[in-house]
Amino acid sequence: MFQGYTFFITEYFESIQGEGNFAGVNSLFLRFHFCNLTCSWCDTKYTWFSDSGKFEPYTADQLKQLIAAHQSHHVIFTGGEPTLYQLDKLVIPGKKYHVETNGIYIPTEPLDVVLTNQNRFLRKAMDESVISSFNWVISPKLSNSGQELNEESLFFWADKNYSTFKFIVGNVEDLNEVEFILKKFNINKQKVYIGLEGQTLQSQLKPNLVDEIIIRGLNFSPRLHVLLWGARRRK
Repeated sequence: MFQGYTFFITEYFESIQGEGNFAGVNSLFLRFHFCNLTCSWCDTKYTWFSDSGKFEPYTADQLKQLIAAHQSHHVIFTGGEPTLYQLDKLVIPGKKYHVETNGIYIPTEPLDVVLTNQNRFLRKAMDESVISSFNWVISPKLSNSGQELNEESLFFWADKNYSTFKFIVGNVEDLNEVEFILKKFNINKQKVYIGLEGQTLQSQLKPNLVDEIIIRGLNFSPRLHVLLWGARRRK
């Protein structure tokens, strides 16, 4: 059983934010280990299970010291799934925090969950007066991931002014599914960023699909890390 005040980190590194509403900013990435999903096309499968890669436990104080020791103003919590952890305990002054999450868990509610690998995670509700200053990037998984949406959480996120949405698509059918989700959950298109699936330069060069994104009134997000470094880790 893992308590929310122990933070398991797969890796940390400085790079640029690759996509979304802060693309290009110099950032410190903290990649949390473990995830509640097992998406078929996931590019960070090394974060899923306790035996799938190296990770280290940190206390909140240790992580705050690590954050303070790096020059980047922007700090990005990614994973894995960051909302398994007590993120509101990692804030230090002078930094801008971002969370990249699949959006399944509501951070302002306590969590007690057993993952598919039988690891149990417990954490308290996060303090909304703290986390409302974060830039929350919600990335619901489309049907091509083999996962299901959490309707309660999507209605929660759609109503928050501190959330944006990121969808990764591979074709027009995926865009149709995105539009269905936006309509069903009343998600403002101005909060939505669409990226292209893949980890090669060629996968990101689909002008016809970007034309479709434009026609539908959605924001296109270049995936800068893929364009520059492909599938290279720590980028």
